[in-house]
Amino acid sequence: MSPGLEYQRAIIDGTLPTPPFVALLGLRITSVAEDGATVCEATPRPEFANSAGRLHGGYLTALMDCVTATAAHSQQPAGVGVPHIHASYRFLSAADHRTPVVVTARPTHVGRSVVHAAAEIRDHRGTLIASGETIHKTRPIRRG
Repeated sequence: MSPGLEYQRAIIDGTLPTPPFVALLGLRITSVAEDGATVCEATPRPEFANSAGRLHGGYLTALMDCVTATAAHSQQPAGVGVPHIHASYRFLSAADHRTPVVVTARPTHVGRSVVHAAAEIRDHRGTLIASGETIHKTRPIRRG
C-alpha cells in the first residue's frame, strides 16, 4: 500500500483530521481503493447555492478538484504532492442545494511526473450532475 493511500485511509478512519477546506465543503471521503478509485459524499449548505437555489458551479468544481486530488495522491510515495496543472469540467444537470451528492474520482494514468484523473458528481437518484478530468504534477511536498 502506498503512503499516499495510507494517508487518505487515515483521514477516513479519523486517525488524521479532514483537511480544513475539504471540511468546509461538507465533503467526506468514504472509500479509497488500492487503484485510487475514490468515493466521497458531500452535504451542501445553502451558502453553496446560486440565486436559483441550485448548487453553484464553483462549488461543484471545488468538489471535483478535491476528489481528483485525493485519488491522485493515493497513488504516491511519501513526501509527494499532486497539485493540479489542468482541469476541465462539464455541468450537465442542476442539483438542489438541499440534497447530498456523491463525488467519485479515479486515476486514469499514473506516470512518474503527472497523474490524470476523471471525476463525476451524481445526485441521490444517480443523475449525472457534472464530470471532468484533471492533470496533476507530482512534486516533493515542501513544508514551512
